[in-house]
Amino acid sequence: MNPKTNKQKVIKGLSTQTIVTIALGVVEIVSFSIMSRLLTKADFGYYAAINAVVIVFASFSETGIGSAIVQCKALTKRFVDNAFTMSLLFGTIISVVLFLFSDILADAVADQSMALPLKLMSITLLLHCLTSVFTSLMHRRLEFLRIGAINLTSLVVTTIVAIWLAYDGYGYYAIITKSVLQSLITFILAMYFCKTKFDLSLDRETSLTIFKYSAWLMASVVFRNLSQQIDKLMMPRLLSVNALGAYNRPKEFVTQISSKINGIFDTTLFPILSSIQDDKQKLEKSFLKSLYFLNIFSFVLCLEFCINSKLLIRIFLGEEWLSLETIFIIISLSIIFNIDGRLADCYLRSLALTKQQFYFRIIETVMKTGGTIVGSQWGIIGVVTAVTSIDIIMKLLKLMYVSVKLHVKIFVMLCEIISSWRFSFIIIPLCIVALYSLPESMLGDILLQCFYIIICLAIFLLFPNLVGKKYHKNFLVPLLQKIRKQ
Repeated sequence: MNPKTNKQKVIKGLSTQTIVTIALGVVEIVSFSIMSRLLTKADFGYYAAINAVVIVFASFSETGIGSAIVQCKALTKRFVDNAFTMSLLFGTIISVVLFLFSDILADAVADQSMALPLKLMSITLLLHCLTSVFTSLMHRRLEFLRIGAINLTSLVVTTIVAIWLAYDGYGYYAIITKSVLQSLITFILAMYFCKTKFDLSLDRETSLTIFKYSAWLMASVVFRNLSQQIDKLMMPRLLSVNALGAYNRPKEFVTQISSKINGIFDTTLFPILSSIQDDKQKLEKSFLKSLYFLNIFSFVLCLEFCINSKLLIRIFLGEEWLSLETIFIIISLSIIFNIDGRLADCYLRSLALTKQQFYFRIIETVMKTGGTIVGSQWGIIGVVTAVTSIDIIMKLLKLMYVSVKLHVKIFVMLCEIISSWRFSFIIIPLCIVALYSLPESMLGDILLQCFYIIICLAIFLLFPNLVGKKYHKNFLVPLLQKIRKQ
């Protein structure tokens, strides 16, 4: 497979994923905005706690066996059947465990009102396990548009149902219903469009091969999700359910958008990186180039969220959430390194460094547990500051480790990141002046947003050297040449 073919696949995958992500993002943002006005902070707090428990259990179906299918160099019918059988077994076991321990978990996290929703959500674990096999086969075939269509269909249908239930006064059960129904619809559509016949098979040699790859990755995902959800699991007891709702809603908005964007690169790059996993020179070059361009994008997005925080809150959450602007801004700072963290994870998986990835997750979980406990002494602000700081530190540590494994000097890697931020030294001062010059109103917020867009377009299109020569030479010039040809 030559470099040109890989490049074409990446471009095609990114284009498809971008279109699908935009469509999904529009539906989710509309849903987010409407639900924020229909439900209370307590509703969001309970759902955040319930969802945190489910996400930790769902870790067993998220990436382990599915990634083994994508990463496998020579996929056989026996390998696929074993993967399907193992997913069926894992899914059944974790669904039953969550169902049986729902009462105990409800008391441990918040109160007994969580027990029934946890029982209802337990079925989604089995569905996720099986769906991961179907979608991984489609990922391997680079059928990104088909996967996107499946996700979009299930999202649209369940969003309509959730909004109707929320309007009718069902509280957080509206979101619970959406989650269960979305898992079911996605499972049915993925099974149909996967177009693969599965047989139950569990031979020792093949299952051990799958387990060898997926076990550490699965364990890593468990701790990744635990580290991401530990604040939500602890806050109802440390503070209150209302405090969790006030903390998680702006955090959910920021992470929802950034994770969708991250997913574009992760979903597209992982199969490609796996195909060149033995070519260290190509991996090194790809790493530095990806790091540079992704950090340009992530910094633009981070500044958008920080500078225009009031406008975003007013539009997507509602006026009643404006008191949480400081929390919103602190959380938004993590966007700078969110894509870096996802890129590091992608390389760790592609290089089959799943054991090392697992160790990073353990460290992150321990640090965030301590950070949440200490931060809770200063309320919501304390928790969000501690968790965001630890999140940034861990992503930088993973990038450094990947650099070492690719024989890239850490200093070179850090310079690549910092050089991609150079445009911010112009944008930030100008926006600060505009921020204090414009009136504190909806009109002022809209004018600030327009000013930010104009400044970004001017710098990136008219003064590309302020962004960097690499951006000018490797992105803008080829883009303009392509436009002229068309």
